[in-house]
Amino acid sequence: MHLGAGGQIVFGERRPDDPALPEDLEAALREWAAVAEAVEVNGGPSERSLVRRRGRQLAGRLADLIGRPVQFHDPVTGQVERVWGPATGPLSRPAPERAAPTPWATGLAISVFFAVLTTLADIVLCHAFADAFGVLWAPANLLVALGLAPSLWLFRRAPFWRWPALGVAGGLVVAWVCLGLAPP
Repeated sequence: MHLGAGGQIVFGERRPDDPALPEDLEAALREWAAVAEAVEVNGGPSERSLVRRRGRQLAGRLADLIGRPVQFHDPVTGQVERVWGPATGPLSRPAPERAAPTPWATGLAISVFFAVLTTLADIVLCHAFADAFGVLWAPANLLVALGLAPSLWLFRRAPFWRWPALGVAGGLVVAWVCLGLAPP
């Protein structure tokens, strides 16, 4: 069993006396082929591992149905292996990927830049708002901070965006301290 051109599954070992494939297995094989073709082009390591495991599982179901081992051609790595029967039990988990080292120097420089930019922008905005509307600068500034909070919280784990988010959060805190010490 392997993935052929156009996402078709090729059964190289079919014999005339083999039973017909059940509809659910055929549908699962077609779905796996479509996903495998997409992952082959754009997939990351975790998606490729999942496609490999699901393909082995389906090859096991096919081997159990026809009563003999099936050769499974992994579309991701190109390896060929014999699958003897259904993969019983839970699918094994792939080894966790090793994370890239954290770029502290670059990241903190980006954070400082965004902190300074945010602090200056917030103070200028509050001064302009205080000139136009008086004491309403404080609730307006609070609304700005509360409006940014969900986005900053979501960006905290994104590899690059965590640095600007940290800088913006820090800049808002510094701006609030400055505005508390010397209100507009």
